[in-house]
Amino acid sequence: MNIAARLSERAAQHPSHLAIVEGAGRRARRTTFGELDRRVHALAGGLAHRGIGPGDSVLLFVPMSADLYVALLACLHRGATAVFVDAWADRRRLDAAVRIANPKAFIGTPKAHLLRLVSPAVRRIPIHLVAGGRLLSLERYEAGGAGDAIAVEGSAPALVTFTTGSTGAPKAAARSHEFLWAQHLALAAHLRPREGDIDMPTLPVFVLNNLASGTPSVIPDFNPRRPAEIDPARIHRQMRDEGVTTSSGSPAFYDRLGRWCAETSNRIPLRAMFTGGAPVLPPLARLLAAVADGDVGVVYGSSEAEPIAGIDAREMLAAMERGIEAERPEGICVGAPVPEVEVKLLRPHDGPITFGADGLGGWEVGPGEVGEVVVAGSHVLAGYLNDPGAERLNKIRDGARVWHRTGDAAWMDEQGRLWLMGRVGERVLRNGQTWWGGAAEARALDVPGVHHAAYLGIVDSTLGQRAVLCIETASGSLTPAEHDAIRAALGPMPLDEVRALRRIPRDPRHASKTDIAALRQALR
Repeated sequence: MNIAARLSERAAQHPSHLAIVEGAGRRARRTTFGELDRRVHALAGGLAHRGIGPGDSVLLFVPMSADLYVALLACLHRGATAVFVDAWADRRRLDAAVRIANPKAFIGTPKAHLLRLVSPAVRRIPIHLVAGGRLLSLERYEAGGAGDAIAVEGSAPALVTFTTGSTGAPKAAARSHEFLWAQHLALAAHLRPREGDIDMPTLPVFVLNNLASGTPSVIPDFNPRRPAEIDPARIHRQMRDEGVTTSSGSPAFYDRLGRWCAETSNRIPLRAMFTGGAPVLPPLARLLAAVADGDVGVVYGSSEAEPIAGIDAREMLAAMERGIEAERPEGICVGAPVPEVEVKLLRPHDGPITFGADGLGGWEVGPGEVGEVVVAGSHVLAGYLNDPGAERLNKIRDGARVWHRTGDAAWMDEQGRLWLMGRVGERVLRNGQTWWGGAAEARALDVPGVHHAAYLGIVDSTLGQRAVLCIETASGSLTPAEHDAIRAALGPMPLDEVRALRRIPRDPRHASKTDIAALRQALR
């Protein structure tokens, strides 16, 4: 079934219930499920009037708002594919989206339409509509409406999003209608929304999940282009004013909020919060466990598979403490895989994986060994849009089944929990031995004054690679005592060079993961 029809059914069940709140205080704009559904049908009629239907793509450049979900669902209602570009995207990413998706229409804010002045690619899109403007208004098409959502095959493309590209070139993730519903079911089973919950999501896909669950979404009062630069006092006040009970966001978002709470003796007033999208390291887990009233969930996943695994932050800390006492292998415990996915760990390998006589089993590592996390399941992305090279490198076709290579290295303990060790492509191959960045970075962050860390290998004619640890500090420098403390913290791990920086580049979506390409460029 067309997922727009499923969401329309939710709206029919409780039309007067709140769906989306955007803004705060007197500026708050509230949209009910019924109003949202009426606007979706009206705009779908408008899109039909402009000749947009099955097989067409529509480029959306609209920040998180009711306007975004009206546009997104109206596209799905018409059987068209919505191509979503993040609010932080620049002209280069927007041009790439146009090249890959070849959209028939462009829906953007008035400011976004200024890109037509500088981007020939955007100008060549045949139809241009202004989000929130006259062409998207309810009144324009409410008389004709749009009828029922167009029936589609489950495998029909519904939504295209783009990976951040912080660990390689951005890829177009094409989600089908059945994929979106399977992802909703997996998220709902993992996040366990309750009747009466009010959620504050910081990423667009979680608002879509809330609409499918009938849960109100309070969009945080922040600049989506800079998710780490929140005003924590404003976000905290918004949570209290709107009665928010749950929230999901990036580690950078909660790090800022948690630090403010610790400094001002406030509490995060939620029954449950979930953070992921980037590694959640022990310092942040300890901070959130100390200032949160409710549960603190750590979610492991990726753009291609969300969720993969999860664990409570307090349980994660306890498991890691027991691991240190038992002198077990290191890593970040992210919990057991969710039931909806199957996980295997394969030998670390930089190129495409091809099978021998033993099939995929011939690639699996032994118990307790570190391997690349690969996943399969109904909410695991099967491919990319117009990118056969990325599919060869990131997908493993095992008969009718498709495994996704996450690029993350991990080992699995006796309880079936995954322990992340870092990125396979950034492992340090030094003097015939393999060293993992995640373990080194976790050790470095235990040193006072270290805000962020990145452990990587630099080509060396003698060692193969020399081990370089980049440290982010407030001053961009290290005292001799701090330098010694970092070397002591890394213990047996090799450290050929320490580089102190005022700022280590982060990914633009979560502002949490190291942008390795940008960091390597800065080190030149």
